[in-house]
Amino acid sequence: MLNYTEDRVQKKEEQAEISTNFTDYDSKLKKLKLVHYISMEMNKPHSTKALLTLILERCLELTGAKTGSVMLVNETDKLLDIVAYKNLPAKTAEATRLKPGEGITGWVAMTGNPKLVNNTRQDPIYVKVREDLLSELAVPIRTENRVIGVISVDSNRVNAFTEDDLDFLLMVAELSAQIITKDSIQEKLGSKINSQEILIETFHIIEQEESLNDIFNKVMEVLKVKMNISRGMLVLFDKDNPNSLKVYSGYKISEDSIKNGVYKIGEGIIGNAVLKGQTMAVEDLTKEPLFLNRLKIQRPEKNSMIAAPIKAGPNVLGVLSIEKIFDDKEYFQDGVHTVTILASLIAYRVKSFQRQQEETQKLITENIELRKELKKEYNFRNIVGKNEQVRKILEQINTVSNTTASVLITGETGTGKEMIAKIVHFLSDRRENKFISVNSAAIPENLLESELFGYEKGAFTGAIGNKKGKFELADRGTIFLDEIGEMPLQLQSKILRALQEKEIEPLGSEKSTKIDIRIIAATNRDLKKMVDEKKFRADLYFRLNVITLHMPALRERKDDIPLLVDFFIKRYNELYGKQVASIDSAVEEIFMNYEWPGNIRELENVIERAVIMAKGNLIDSSLIPDAINPAKSKDDGFNIKNYMKIESKKKASGTIYKEVIGELEKWLIEEMLVDTGNNKLKTAQKLGINRNTLKSKMKEYGIN
Repeated sequence: MLNYTEDRVQKKEEQAEISTNFTDYDSKLKKLKLVHYISMEMNKPHSTKALLTLILERCLELTGAKTGSVMLVNETDKLLDIVAYKNLPAKTAEATRLKPGEGITGWVAMTGNPKLVNNTRQDPIYVKVREDLLSELAVPIRTENRVIGVISVDSNRVNAFTEDDLDFLLMVAELSAQIITKDSIQEKLGSKINSQEILIETFHIIEQEESLNDIFNKVMEVLKVKMNISRGMLVLFDKDNPNSLKVYSGYKISEDSIKNGVYKIGEGIIGNAVLKGQTMAVEDLTKEPLFLNRLKIQRPEKNSMIAAPIKAGPNVLGVLSIEKIFDDKEYFQDGVHTVTILASLIAYRVKSFQRQQEETQKLITENIELRKELKKEYNFRNIVGKNEQVRKILEQINTVSNTTASVLITGETGTGKEMIAKIVHFLSDRRENKFISVNSAAIPENLLESELFGYEKGAFTGAIGNKKGKFELADRGTIFLDEIGEMPLQLQSKILRALQEKEIEPLGSEKSTKIDIRIIAATNRDLKKMVDEKKFRADLYFRLNVITLHMPALRERKDDIPLLVDFFIKRYNELYGKQVASIDSAVEEIFMNYEWPGNIRELENVIERAVIMAKGNLIDSSLIPDAINPAKSKDDGFNIKNYMKIESKKKASGTIYKEVIGELEKWLIEEMLVDTGNNKLKTAQKLGINRNTLKSKMKEYGIN
């Protein structure tokens, strides 16, 4: 009987051992499956947060835990933040931030050792998250040289976790470290690639754009997309005050704020970037004593600023600065590096711009002096312009004016061909004699011959006396044949004879008259093509085309428009007793964008009309004719219907309303924020929406 009882006890013990072994085996199998699952998920396109959340779900299943979290060390604040969690209230997770050493999780982060607590009520360092949690298991997430976070699971049971659970969680922590490290490497690599893309795009912009202002704005647009900047400034030395710097161009900054952007060397962040010749990088402007906020813009916390000096050799030309929300120390340093290189890239264009400013001022002074000289000696005005083509023409005039060679001046109507002809005459030895101008297109064909060569009494009905023609009147001087391309073929032979033989024959006369003249001709037509079409004599063409001066259209020398505008304003101020100072920036933009088919003559007419009509000392867009003002043109400017049609074709089906309306809404909010100096209350009031609605929209669209 005893043996039977002992046998039964032994069998029960063996069965219990087998059951325990089976349970252990099953547990280990499940945990191995989890490790395999994690390894597989790591190779799928999950975000780090999503992958860590998936891992937590399985950890809770296999350990029987009720809640769990992954906390990572925030290097900036030196705190632990929850980045993934399960079965915790969202508000609790967002509000929980631990110092290293604080609570069980903080202790693990500080020491780098795991900790198993099976009765939290008896552990003095436990920090309560919930009243019903009685056990906690926490393990460090380590890289090679430091603790980067902690994985912890909690249970509402005492003695909920085992040493096996601890070993298992340590294995999961190692895999989590690999996930986080891999993601960090990818982010860093992405940041480096992003910086390279910025520099490449900037290089292309610098090479393609002419205007420094256009270069700056397009570079800022790239930085908005690639770095999510809030605003930017290009600050240059004030040409009127070399010890002061002014905002030359601002991105997402109102005009009123730009006017406030004036700095002395060594003053504020901008002034110190110039003084030290080094990039100034500030992680939080609200805590920076050097920050002056001259722009009077409201900024959120953690708004950072990078101000890089623009240098040509040892000389600082200005400062390129950007602002953005500070996110990460390492990424911020990448931004510092990128902006510093950008400042170096645009330095030569800034130098070129400043040189052009100096040359423009010098040329204006030279032009003024030359005009005085011409008025004094020849009673005539000088040509206005700094454009390279115009300067070459002036050089040619100086070369050819004192010769007897014929000159052909080409160019569109209104480019100033007659003025060039007069300058050639007044700079020549013939300046004391007459300059006779003839418009071949303005005189009826049946009268043109008598006008050019004169007539004798009785040559035709109505010829009651002798009359000298233009050629004879110009003897020992210069005759200017404007619109020579309109000259009838039968008269071209007589002009050729005047050129070759230096003599003319008036109508009705049997005698030739010797003349000593210089012929300057002008045309807006292609004479070479007319020769090929037999509409113009080839021999006359080659006789006239000894020296060719081509006057560029105004659209080809737009850099001269500001000088011409200033010139014409002064002229008509004197003529009409006005005191107009200049044009405003809107009018300047209209002028620079208009193609000027009527060239300088059209510009002069526009300025004359504006000076006459002006009530104050500034010409604004209301004084500009509708034909050249896009804001007043029915067919020009922004067309909301066309925009909607174009954008709706670009967007994918099912997203059109959200994306198109979203883009317009984002643009409107950004413009209003710029206009109010980033004042959210004023912006909400101007838009007519609740301030909380504005904040929600800003968060939705990623507006800082």
